[in-house]
Amino acid sequence: MVVLIGRLMHRGILALIIAAVLALGGWPAVGANGGLMDQFERSVGAGAVPELLKAYGGEYDLPVWERQWVDAVFQRLVGATSRGDAIPYSLTVLNSPEINAFALPGGFLFITRGMLRDLQGDPHRLAAVLGHELAHVELKHGINSVLRQLGMTVLVEVGMFWLDVATPELVRAASAALLQLLRLGWGREAEFEADLLGQELAAAAGFDPVGAVMLMDYLLSIESEERSAGLFSTHPDSAARRARAARRLVNFWSDPVRLDESAQLKVLRDGRNSPSVARMDLKGRFTVDLRPGAKGTPTLVVYDAQLQEERKWLGDQHVTDAAWSPSGSFLAVIVVDDAHNYGIQILDRLGRVVQEWWQPLGSEVFCLRWDPAGQRLAYLVDDGEHIKLVVGYVPGKADLVVYSGEGIADMYWWEDASGVVFNDGSHWYLVRGPRLEPVIVVNPIPRVLERKSFFSPTIEWDGDTIRLTRPQLSIP
Repeated sequence: MVVLIGRLMHRGILALIIAAVLALGGWPAVGANGGLMDQFERSVGAGAVPELLKAYGGEYDLPVWERQWVDAVFQRLVGATSRGDAIPYSLTVLNSPEINAFALPGGFLFITRGMLRDLQGDPHRLAAVLGHELAHVELKHGINSVLRQLGMTVLVEVGMFWLDVATPELVRAASAALLQLLRLGWGREAEFEADLLGQELAAAAGFDPVGAVMLMDYLLSIESEERSAGLFSTHPDSAARRARAARRLVNFWSDPVRLDESAQLKVLRDGRNSPSVARMDLKGRFTVDLRPGAKGTPTLVVYDAQLQEERKWLGDQHVTDAAWSPSGSFLAVIVVDDAHNYGIQILDRLGRVVQEWWQPLGSEVFCLRWDPAGQRLAYLVDDGEHIKLVVGYVPGKADLVVYSGEGIADMYWWEDASGVVFNDGSHWYLVRGPRLEPVIVVNPIPRVLERKSFFSPTIEWDGDTIRLTRPQLSIP
């Protein structure tokens, strides 16, 4: 570093120029001289890669079919970035059970096998993780932190890109600083910025932005575990991050668009062909009914065809409507408590409440509509002044008002579940949700199922003792 300072002493004029550039708003845009800056950023990140691989057990080789699936998610996200053409993004799975993921300047992304395992093949949560890390690179959080850490001396040396090239000494110093900063994190504001942009990248790539909310729920559930210490030591409060991600979900829904005559006729035809309330689950085991209870109000009675008996899953609680999800996994119920508060409760197939959304006093809930996948529930809320069209994400445990107006006569999910159509009494309108695309692996490697042999010992009695003979091979 002394050699660097000595060289810079002879270029005082350049130091003044760089200082002026910083004062006027920072470095030149990537489009102007970004190629050299991108090369420097890439070199700094590459210099830190060997130490990270060593610290996290090296690279983990996923099964080929799983690697293809992860790459398919990753490449779609890269396609939504603005720097994807300037820097070659890469993703490495680390051989560590720790729950972690991070990115280095220059486009080097990492995720541990522990986190990948816990995501359980959910593409939307994986997109939330990778989108967040891509956002750090897109926003240059890492390289900017390195430049701030090393001070004006290195900034001046970086300015020499316009006249020369970065020195190996500078790159090594920057990579060493990067490893130290990575352990400290990029800062709370940087994490929040990456959350927001990451959610947008996921939505632009065709993933559900509710994946960010589901990811925060997962992180909240493991915050007390030792294996998550490396992740939470450098990130802001997960509850605050979840609240922000949930509030932003409404931004991915469109304003109402009036349908033309042919589309309105299609909605009416599809609506007539769809049952308004699915009282029997798809699997044919449970049938629900509403009957007067001890308080004189309707209660939920469920007939179990397998056990051939009736049960009250919610006791004598006042219930006004119920509908099974298309898959039969959930039962949505409109309930009213003793204070006349209306709410939605989501029950699983054992009658347990897994999610609920309560409305303000004086609001009435009606009209339950499940999306075809059984992951979202649309319903209407009358607060006395407006009718609100609400969409609740069941796995994401979030609900949002996608439209509020003076009146809604009816509503259904659009044919491809991309949005909700509603009638204001005279016309039909469509409110579109985020564009969702399934993950398709091009030319997939088939997942081979191997027949395994099982050795079963033969048991023989010898008086009061048991003797195990040589195991015999049996094919399942």
